Amino acid sequence: MKKYIFILLVTLCLASCGRYQLPSFGSSSDWELIDNMVINSDMAVNFGGNDILANASNGDYDLHFITSKEGFNAYDPKCAKYLADVVKQIPLKIDSIEVILADQYLILSTNANSAWEPDYVRRADGAILTVQANPVQSLVQPQDELWRNLIINKSKHQIIVVDRLIKNNRHYAIAYVLQSESKSSPLSRNIQYDITSARNIQSTGTMLEALISKSVDAMVVEVTAMSYNDYIMQADSCFMRGNYAESSNAFAEAFKIKDAIQGTHLYNGACAAAMAGLNDVAFERLNMRLNSDRNWYVDDPNRDSDLSSLHSDVRWKTYCDTIIARRDRIEASFDKPLQRRLQEIGRSDQEVRYEFLAAYNAQPRNQALVDSLVAQMQRVDSINQCAISEILDTRGFAGRDKVGDASAVYWLVIQHAPVEMQKKYFPLFVEAMERGDLARSQVAMMDDRIAMFEGRPQKYGSQIVENDRGERVIYQLLDPAQVDVWRKAMDLNPLSEYMKQMGVEK
Repeated sequence: MKKYIFILLVTLCLASCGRYQLPSFGSSSDWELIDNMVINSDMAVNFGGNDILANASNGDYDLHFITSKEGFNAYDPKCAKYLADVVKQIPLKIDSIEVILADQYLILSTNANSAWEPDYVRRADGAILTVQANPVQSLVQPQDELWRNLIINKSKHQIIVVDRLIKNNRHYAIAYVLQSESKSSPLSRNIQYDITSARNIQSTGTMLEALISKSVDAMVVEVTAMSYNDYIMQADSCFMRGNYAESSNAFAEAFKIKDAIQGTHLYNGACAAAMAGLNDVAFERLNMRLNSDRNWYVDDPNRDSDLSSLHSDVRWKTYCDTIIARRDRIEASFDKPLQRRLQEIGRSDQEVRYEFLAAYNAQPRNQALVDSLVAQMQRVDSINQCAISEILDTRGFAGRDKVGDASAVYWLVIQHAPVEMQKKYFPLFVEAMERGDLARSQVAMMDDRIAMFEGRPQKYGSQIVENDRGERVIYQLLDPAQVDVWRKAMDLNPLSEYMKQMGVEK
């Protein structure tokens, strides 16, 4: 499976209550986001840095919340630590975060509902359901039920409230924190009595019931459905973290959008299912991949270790026989020595890069190993560039009819080469694209890279650089108004989706 590195941020919606008043759980129609301020008819809240509150109403309560990665990072260290400690107390896996102006939901792992039994359940119609202490079977949460869990920390005089719900087939949670007055708390105002004391149970219960009403209201608030690409990004992220079952589930959600399914994703989905031990699902997706393109095959079906768990299944032989028959039919007229040479070059290019990424992302990082792999990568690139240059100069660009998918190795190696070599072979790559031997997106990326190296604006927005503050940003665009038109013509997704996928925020 093609693996991506993608980092998910986990944050928390934090409501602080004072004088028994509760902050409203604002909906997108009530609130407006302007720069660093969130406002409605009677309140303005600044959520940056230490200046987090500007209360334009009666001063009865403070409202604290986080709406972005920047907002979380802007909090003072004490508040950031407080929130991190709160998150640690929630025994649920959290995949990502959905922000709707002043509202914030945690998006839970798709199998989290059955892993954590609720303290009690409330339906949207208001009915309260009792829950068995030790259910015989795993619980499956219906769409019209809200599951509540209370995490009570008596030593900190704190209650964490987690209300879980399902909307658009996604598992959300709304998290609140009720904190008694405490010098250790960074919140500017807390509840003025011990909420964990038995003598205050009635007052605490009143607040908890008010909060669940807010969450029930949120059950019917419209949430933007995830797109096909959103599910694919989630699936790739889960796979990279080793959450193979969750990755397979995300692929399943993506494949429900049938007119968007891509063959590469079917194969990757099969890998995720195989790694999760879901053999039936894996073979279903492999067969879908086979049927979606009658000319698709892999050079060696047994090489991909992600599918090794399927090898003992009787269906594996049928799959391999189909792949090998296709390969032999399509490659009957191939230049086999050249194909093998290109495949060897491609493997050497990728292997050292996988080693480098693993070493670079290791915690703690071995900098000596990283530096050694950088030097090794430069040596491999130099050798490969000489080899590809010699092949292109003497034999031209051998296409798919002669070497199959190995034709992509020309671009793979030259993409890493000095700009002079890229410019030299760029016209050959354009001709190959027009013949269908090279993807349009690959030519667009090389066009952008040449422009960047020459100090010119890029046309398609594929190149990412770091600014003076160390932030990842899109390199200068030739025409921001036209970029998505140009990207579509080169089979690239919209720039906003690409930025999201690459973790670029502006």
